[in-house]
Amino acid sequence: MTGNVLDTSLHAADADALKRMHAVRPVWRGIALARDVIPFSGRTILHAGPPVRPGRIAQPLANCAIMAMIYEGWAQDVTSAAAMLDRGEVQLLPAQDQRAMVPLAAVVSPNMAVQVVADAHDTENVTFSPLNGGMALAQRLGLCNRQVLSHLRWINGNLASTLEIIADRDVPLIDIADAALADGDDLHSRTISATRRFVQVLAPRLGGDTPERRFLDKASAFFLNIWMAATKCIASAGQGEASSLVTALGGNGVDVGVKVGGQADRWFTTAASPPSGSLAEGFKNEDRLGAIGDSALLDAMGFGAMSAVSMRGAGLVAGDLAGLLPCPHDAFTRSGLHLGMPARNIIAQGSTPEIVLGILDRNGKNGRIGGGIYRPPLCLFATAIAALELNLISPKRG
Repeated sequence: MTGNVLDTSLHAADADALKRMHAVRPVWRGIALARDVIPFSGRTILHAGPPVRPGRIAQPLANCAIMAMIYEGWAQDVTSAAAMLDRGEVQLLPAQDQRAMVPLAAVVSPNMAVQVVADAHDTENVTFSPLNGGMALAQRLGLCNRQVLSHLRWINGNLASTLEIIADRDVPLIDIADAALADGDDLHSRTISATRRFVQVLAPRLGGDTPERRFLDKASAFFLNIWMAATKCIASAGQGEASSLVTALGGNGVDVGVKVGGQADRWFTTAASPPSGSLAEGFKNEDRLGAIGDSALLDAMGFGAMSAVSMRGAGLVAGDLAGLLPCPHDAFTRSGLHLGMPARNIIAQGSTPEIVLGILDRNGKNGRIGGGIYRPPLCLFATAIAALELNLISPKRG
């Protein structure tokens, strides 16, 4: 951690948690079958954000679950899959509780491929994310049709097999991320440079004019899912007694939730309001789904909408948000990025992070209808801090 300047006003537990986070060096380790690396119990599907309340599943998420059920062979068609979902025959669990990250309405089921990201210094710190599906037919958009299902099979078949074959060495990710930030990426809404750099690393083993190579060359957001897993890998190191570091953040379209390091097994939740932003022609505010996706954690770590704030070493400061990311990360030498957000700082500043999110059609028929900024309510973090402090005063006895 030499070279890092820790804010001396930080709570000691938060300072220690930040040191652990900053020591993580995430590497892309390749592809695995989800059921081989994630514990699934029966018919289980992993989704973004906190637990789905009974009877309160957002339609885009239900659509993705239905596609997964047909993909898995648990149901033969949309009608039977929807009926199984309504009867509770499929278990829905938060991906982040299983050290996985999924964007927007995407899901992970047992026989899908996941990307494996690990800390080069800690073999037990391993995280996962599904393969990014590109743009129009990606499952994260919450659509339910034959074309999406066909693309889901190709992504988890041809593309996954190709990447599995060529993944014969670790790919360090911070160097790619740092260079991409310096190029103008924010590593959430824009990952063009990062994706290009990642594909270049794989290029000698990827081949030339193949369907898989052509897909990767056009899928400018492919690095996003990888970086989501990397960010979770870093955030997981923030767990520890009394730590208020945000270690999980995401929405399921109905609720948004947060976890902090000192309460690592507990979601604190509130209703998910929709992001504010521009909509495609023909859509109205009432068409917007509430905040959805695990990618919200990226911004709470210093990327996405918060990247201008977190790179304030380059002279970019944004008023009331500047104190949310107190410490520079010494491995981000080109961008000067500050990484890691203590919830105590959020309360002290009286401001919550800005999060860039896609806006989905709440009815699940039109996919992505816009994009904008979501700011989780301050009460969400206040509740987490109150519970953390109460636990410190009156810890549970075993």
